[in-house]
Amino acid sequence: MNQPKISWYRTPLSRQQLSSLMKKSDLKGALYIFLHLTLLLISGSAAYYFLQQQAWMIGLITLALHGAVYAFLGWSGAGHELMHRTVFKSKGLNDLFYKLFAFLSWNNPYYFSVSHAYHHKYTVHKELDQEVILPQKLSIGSWLWAVSFNLPLCYRAIKITTENSLGILRGSWSDRLFPNKWSKQRKKVIHWARFLLAGQLLLAGMFITSGHWPLVFVITLAPFILSWFNVVLATGQHFGMQANVTDFRKNSRTILLNPLLAFLYWQMNYHIEHHMYPNVPFHNLKQLHRLIAYDTPAPTLGLTGLIKEMWTDTHASAKVVQ
Repeated sequence: MNQPKISWYRTPLSRQQLSSLMKKSDLKGALYIFLHLTLLLISGSAAYYFLQQQAWMIGLITLALHGAVYAFLGWSGAGHELMHRTVFKSKGLNDLFYKLFAFLSWNNPYYFSVSHAYHHKYTVHKELDQEVILPQKLSIGSWLWAVSFNLPLCYRAIKITTENSLGILRGSWSDRLFPNKWSKQRKKVIHWARFLLAGQLLLAGMFITSGHWPLVFVITLAPFILSWFNVVLATGQHFGMQANVTDFRKNSRTILLNPLLAFLYWQMNYHIEHHMYPNVPFHNLKQLHRLIAYDTPAPTLGLTGLIKEMWTDTHASAKVVQ
């Protein structure tokens, strides 16, 4: 792949400030993972119990809440930070949880590692970054699926994993990321897909045959249940922003969220800050935001503010097209 160099604008920081911000903390990383998994254990246990007792209404409610928390294990949440290796000082611990959360969320860590590197290097530049392609469209249909069981997302995950397990990597982006069909990176993508597919099928089979069928929804299908919060926040990172610019203040969006959503999102709501300085750990992004606030746009206020901006941007784009 041709790799032109882009000179990105970054709000200046002193060497001392940057050094302080880039310090990783095993304690904070472990605490975040412990709390996230504890929430999942509580919500998952409640959903399992009520479904097993055939208390369908409260079972579905607790399962929906569980799914909402579970969705943040993936690439818009914990998995993303683990990929950047900013959660722990230890490379081994980062990689261990990175692969664990990739498995639980039906994702491929080897594909994402390569793709996301280009996303940061060429953020929303046409063809150079196909992880996020602007302009994006606001799909009410996809949001409706995301507030229930996200069948299209589930189908896509299973389809891509199955194809990858057979050695098929579709699309021009895959061809650009893995041009050599015999490369070690491509083989890792394929081997992981086989492991993921076999592992998930084995677990689902064990859950059903052992009589613990609710675990199919609590674990196997959980990433696709009430994924709406995760989907909206992930889409909002660059939605309606400018493509092909060299300034993260113009192509990325920072959102101020309530403490619970910010925690579940692993502070990725500070997205301008994350793109400017991707090696700053998630737990220091709020501090970075305060340091550079004088030089960045006013942040979007809350989830409702984000939805309003996305809705406005969608209608503005429609008028331009007309």
